[in-house]
Amino acid sequence: MKRVWITGLLAIGAACAILACGKKEEGTQEQKPETELAEGSTEEEDEEDPADQDAAEEDDVQAEKTPEEGAEENYQVIGTESAEAHKLLLTNRTGEAVTGFSVKPSTDAEFPENMMAADMKVANDETVCLYYTAPEIGGAETGSGKMLRTTYEFSVTNESGREIRISGLIFDDIQQAELCFEDEVGFIKYVSIESGEEISTKEMALSLQAQ
Repeated sequence: MKRVWITGLLAIGAACAILACGKKEEGTQEQKPETELAEGSTEEEDEEDPADQDAAEEDDVQAEKTPEEGAEENYQVIGTESAEAHKLLLTNRTGEAVTGFSVKPSTDAEFPENMMAADMKVANDETVCLYYTAPEIGGAETGSGKMLRTTYEFSVTNESGREIRISGLIFDDIQQAELCFEDEVGFIKYVSIESGEEISTKEMALSLQAQ
């Protein structure tokens, strides 16, 4: 009887061990696909398309480039670029296309020849890049012994043949300007480099016309 009881205990123990192993293997098999899926997902996320990386770098370069720098490549140019030349961005707001342009110091009596090519035309609202090398001239002295800054004049000829003269220009104080024509006078509008103020020469032009 004792032997039968021991044999029964052994049989029950063996059955329990078999069931436990079966459950352990089953749990391992159920978890394995999830592990493999997670590992596969990580590998896909780590991979980066070289084409996408190049596109991202190109976008960064474009973002660093200012609109003004990108647009300047398409500007028409008047004059010749050099280390001594003044550089101005001029926008035509005269209401007509411009076919002639010339610059002179205010002390000179006559304007030099047209700086624009024969087939060149600047449309209304178009911006051009002007390079102007000022001639070497001595400035006038004031009563205190200080030298007066040299001023310049523009002669702008529209497609209709109208000549617009703009005076009182100081190149060192201008980077960008608008060429304007209103109330039968020509003038410019710009932001002063020295003061940061918006300046218009219209009032001065009206005063000169009234004289």
